[in-house]
Amino acid sequence: MGPPAPLASLGVSFRLHEHPHVTSPLEVCAALGVPLERTVKTLAFVTPEDRLVLAALPGHARLRYGALARAAGIRRGELSPADAGRLARAGMQPGGVCPVSADRAALVVFDETVSSLGRVHCGSGRPDRSIEVEAAELMAAVPEAATASIVGFPPDGPA
Repeated sequence: MGPPAPLASLGVSFRLHEHPHVTSPLEVCAALGVPLERTVKTLAFVTPEDRLVLAALPGHARLRYGALARAAGIRRGELSPADAGRLARAGMQPGGVCPVSADRAALVVFDETVSSLGRVHCGSGRPDRSIEVEAAELMAAVPEAATASIVGFPPDGPA
């Protein structure tokens, strides 16, 4: 069960956009014709205990790993990239990670700037489709999520 089903069950209004199989935020933007600043990318990590940690941030921002670890209440060294098998157990595939997960034990951390982004595009669980949704509704769909300052913005363009 991928992210669209939980969003629909919560009554979140969203549009699903199909596009070619893409894995980077810039490829998604090119496929959908949207600016990078109107996307939310979600990076997936696991802890040594196999807990999924999802970091949701503006598509043009860079994750500050130490800040994510502090927001998650763990040490930086305890974060490892989630592999395809771990993502599959959460109902997702690489290139389509969404902050709304079938893994109810996942820890989700939204960057504090996401709430002000308005209508955004984010992963759907699959790399060949994206979700268009109000950022505030996306965040509300994960009520137990943390919100923290976890990004830096590059001075000279997208991350």
